[in-house]
Amino acid sequence: MSILEPPEQIEAPVVAPVVALASAPQLESPSGNDRRTGNAIAFFASMVFHIAMLLVLALVAFTSGKDSKGILINAEVGESIETTLEELQTFDISVNEPLEPNIESDTEFKMDLQVETPINLGVGEKMMLTSATVDQVIENLKPMGNGRGAKFFGAYAEGNQFIYVLDSSRSMKGERWTYACQKLLDSLNGLKEEQEFYVICFDLGTTFLFNQEPKRAKYYKPTDENIRRVKNWLRSRTLGAATMPAEGLHYALEFNPDAIFMLSDGELQDNSLQMLRQINSVDSDLRQIPIHTVHLMSEFGRETLEIIAKENQGTFTPIEGNKPFGRFRRR
Repeated sequence: MSILEPPEQIEAPVVAPVVALASAPQLESPSGNDRRTGNAIAFFASMVFHIAMLLVLALVAFTSGKDSKGILINAEVGESIETTLEELQTFDISVNEPLEPNIESDTEFKMDLQVETPINLGVGEKMMLTSATVDQVIENLKPMGNGRGAKFFGAYAEGNQFIYVLDSSRSMKGERWTYACQKLLDSLNGLKEEQEFYVICFDLGTTFLFNQEPKRAKYYKPTDENIRRVKNWLRSRTLGAATMPAEGLHYALEFNPDAIFMLSDGELQDNSLQMLRQINSVDSDLRQIPIHTVHLMSEFGRETLEIIAKENQGTFTPIEGNKPFGRFRRR
């Protein structure tokens, strides 16, 4: 702040405001007393302005870094160069919480039971039937992990080794058996040359692929020759009494596959559910093997197959209708 010298030693002129009005009178030159009065007013105005600014800076420094309400200062400069604090207004500042990132996994792990939309097959359907629904078509377009997997009636499983466990009871006679066998061949044809498969049929007893003994059972590659042999073996099957898959499922688990596909059209007549809870439970010391179930054109056994899929990390696919095609298709 500068110190003013005695007024009589200062020759600084004071410029008076000019009002551009035709009727305004002409102002006279200020006298010595007027100059001293003007200098005193300017001195006090400057002092008031600087003191006000110091107070504002002190207030800002004091509230810096603290949660507080904002301060709005309006200043007006009049023609006499006087500065006044017209208004001091407070307002609330709302602080938004930081946004949590919205993270969604692109990969599903150990999903609960997935029930595909039932597929209705009318009596007048053509020979070429499909079990695909909209959801299944979308699923077919999804990438298959490392590119290795298998599909059966719309259910998909990743891996290289798969066991197919088929109901060969008498209730499957005719069109149901033909439809199931064709879907099995379609699945085998979809495998890659480095993948492997095996097939087990169940009714009152258990029948292994190519009528082998259990000790000779082994995985097969999906070659043209092996698939042709599977087709001939399926055609030669004699359907039996009862629906008892427990033994076949037990052998399938012994293969330690990447997944099991199980198909049936009726209520299970043994302790399959209890057996799976003992040897393929999620709480077991061994790896739980996924079991995907397909319920084929029946009013019976649906609930049991749903439970098996749910408790064994699998998917459940119901197929409804009564008129599949009547012959095997050529590869």
